[in-house]
Amino acid sequence: MIENVLDGIVLTAQSFNPSIFTETWLQKNDLLDTTKLVGMRLFSAQVAQFQTEDVHVVVVPPQMQITFPDKAADVGVPRSFAIRVVELLPHTPYQALGINFDYFVSPPAEQEFVAYDRALLGTRGYALLGEFSAADARFGRYFSKDLGGARLRLDIRPVKAGPKNVDMLQFGFNFHHDLAGVEQSDRAEALVRFIGTWNALREYAEKLTEVGSRLRDERGA
Repeated sequence: MIENVLDGIVLTAQSFNPSIFTETWLQKNDLLDTTKLVGMRLFSAQVAQFQTEDVHVVVVPPQMQITFPDKAADVGVPRSFAIRVVELLPHTPYQALGINFDYFVSPPAEQEFVAYDRALLGTRGYALLGEFSAADARFGRYFSKDLGGARLRLDIRPVKAGPKNVDMLQFGFNFHHDLAGVEQSDRAEALVRFIGTWNALREYAEKLTEVGSRLRDERGA
């Protein structure tokens, strides 16, 4: 079973100004309906932290992190929030943007996790695997490549997760879009354009998770 558990956007800059992010500013600029804020919130010169049921936002001088949980009602909120912030603050010295997707993968119902994990990730021709033959061994993988103006990083690792704290594989995707080669005056536009690829990146992450969770014999190879 594959479950999407968390998606998000991380904007990095030479310096954000967290003090801008007040409830009045959020409401005035149609970023969030502040009547829907829930839980702990903090608005100060050093950090802004607030959330609704659909989105969690943390702003500190080096970065702004926007995420939504797996039970969010509107998965478009994080990207629309990020685009609106960039449009309102185009002169912020942005440096990079990361789009992230996390999936939990459980083994097939008829298979124990240890056997599934070993068959999926621990049976190739890598010499070091010989040192991890014990029954309690766990395996993961790291992949990276350039993709559409971003650097895709995929980290697959065994974790304890879910309501019952059971063994699962976490597929963590990061699409990193570096702005070092983009003129400062063009960076806001470049960010909005890249955020606009969210759906395509998410579909690709889902495809890779589906392929990456299959055992070799299931692919006929």
